[in-house]
Amino acid sequence: MRVHYTGRPARFSAAQERKLDAKFQKCHKILGRKRDLEAHVKMSRQRHLFDAEITLRALSHTLVVSGSSMDAFLAVQSAVEKLERQVIRNKHKLIDVRRHQSQRAAQAVAPVPRDVVTASEAPVRRRLVRSNSVAPKPLTVEEAMMQIDELGKDHLTYRDMESGELRVLVRRRDGKLELIEAS
Repeated sequence: MRVHYTGRPARFSAAQERKLDAKFQKCHKILGRKRDLEAHVKMSRQRHLFDAEITLRALSHTLVVSGSSMDAFLAVQSAVEKLERQVIRNKHKLIDVRRHQSQRAAQAVAPVPRDVVTASEAPVRRRLVRSNSVAPKPLTVEEAMMQIDELGKDHLTYRDMESGELRVLVRRRDGKLELIEAS
């Protein structure tokens, strides 16, 4: 990330410059390292108060933050901390917007009334994803419940230790566990 300082110049020590560079690099990391970003820091001083305004153009948004303090470094540091919070907030908003836009696009297709028959009513092909996993281990129901909690998964396929039958333990949306037995 390139940082340009404009306005009334302020001298920072090497340690202070490293701290600011680390903060800017953290923002760059959050937004993605592949992007070439530029931040513009405008410094101004009014009597005893330093003002720092940072403008960052990223992810088709312009992020603008400002900070004030009696020390130039503290003014820039507070502005960078605000920028970091704003970057985190906007990145999550953009991810959510993209997700919602794809859901809206899927729902945008107008529903066809049942009495109207269309020519494109072909059977819908479902996609099956095969997994080359290891054969399920023989477990008891209690062991399977402990393992699903430890692994943090929503389902677990196992062989019952007593009967040798294949069983599936599923975590429902309400958090309860459901046991599916093959009949």
